[in-house]
Amino acid sequence: MTATPLTAPQLRFFEAGLDLLAEEGYGALKLAPLCRRVGVTTGSFYHAFPNWPTYTDALLQHWYRERTGRAQVLADEEDDPTRRVELLVRAAVDLPHGAEAAIRVWAGVDPAVAQLQQQVDDQRLATVTEALAAAMPPGSEELAVNLGQAAFFLLVGYEQSHATGGREALEWALRLIQDRALGARHQPAPAPRP
Repeated sequence: MTATPLTAPQLRFFEAGLDLLAEEGYGALKLAPLCRRVGVTTGSFYHAFPNWPTYTDALLQHWYRERTGRAQVLADEEDDPTRRVELLVRAAVDLPHGAEAAIRVWAGVDPAVAQLQQQVDDQRLATVTEALAAAMPPGSEELAVNLGQAAFFLLVGYEQSHATGGREALEWALRLIQDRALGARHQPAPAPRP
């Protein structure tokens, strides 16, 4: 995954865009509020990006690279299955959940965003499932799939629910899944289905 290096102004606009999404939702992602947040004029925006669609496309690609692609690369580089699962739990807890929820709203009204969201979801689910399967005994593939889906549903539900308890509650729930997966290492593999 090769990307053109970002300029400092572009990075500031991306960070501000993700902050707007996180704090005020998809409806707040507009040029004037974005420029106010960055502390620049709209002219400065047009020095960094030729137009609004170019910015929003680049913002989404930045989100994808930083929040999904990077976590997958780190997981792929970790040889120890237990540490790989730990790394993914940490990455899930540390996501900008407000921005993630706003991007899901955006995906509901924009087919291109929906396509990217589906790609992100598929990649995250595959990465988690593979990591869980590697940490579990042979023959536990079905359980790894189920636990991966449970973790994915938990994350998406957390982001959409405005649940109380904050990141600590999310981490606690993800740790239950992690403990179940890692606990399976010390149990016999499930018997094959007849």
